[in-house]
Amino acid sequence: MTVISEPKFSAKVLFGGTFDPVHQGHVNSAIELSQYLSGQATPAQVVHLLPNSQPVHRLAPQANTQQRAQMLALATAEYEQLAVDERELHRQGPSYSVLTMAEVRAEIGPEQPLIWCLGVDVFASLLHWHRWQELLAYGHLLVLSRPQAKWPTNTQLLTWYAAHQVAEAKQLLASPLGQVAHLKLGQYAVSATQLRQQLCTGQQPSALTLAPAVAQYIVDERLYGI
Repeated sequence: MTVISEPKFSAKVLFGGTFDPVHQGHVNSAIELSQYLSGQATPAQVVHLLPNSQPVHRLAPQANTQQRAQMLALATAEYEQLAVDERELHRQGPSYSVLTMAEVRAEIGPEQPLIWCLGVDVFASLLHWHRWQELLAYGHLLVLSRPQAKWPTNTQLLTWYAAHQVAEAKQLLASPLGQVAHLKLGQYAVSATQLRQQLCTGQQPSALTLAPAVAQYIVDERLYGI
């Protein structure tokens, strides 16, 4: 078992997504990730939920940038270990991860670990990302398992992954950039697509899948076909 010392710096952890809408699977995963990365002698690791503005590899969000930011604020309000980073919502053009990582790296300096979190289903499309080969020049990638998502089989991607992989995700805290890890969190069987379909047909999602404050905001704003 790898022994990992307490990090000198708290990491900057970015959990990206469209969050259309943010659901309890997102929130619970981010909380669990914070708990996993937090050291015994350090404050709780903050996880920054980072909504994108114009996703490149999926359809445009149904809720606008202001609405998605407000839903995230409502969903995370009671959790001190969660924060919302709206920088991509205020940037013109497509939401390219490499640009965000470069910007954050310039802000935090060369020594602090920067960890970009993405689902394994998204990781499977990494070779199609804008300037994907540069991502590790700015930070680490942490691939999170999601329900029913299969590990990619692309040989080029797997070869790249093997060349940069560390055995345990906590090892990412020991250096500022350049590595990839995989972490299996609790499996939360809820998706934004599923929720939008339920809302459009008049079904009321449970509090286990959608925070009551977010559900009320969706009703007030008449989102997703309500």
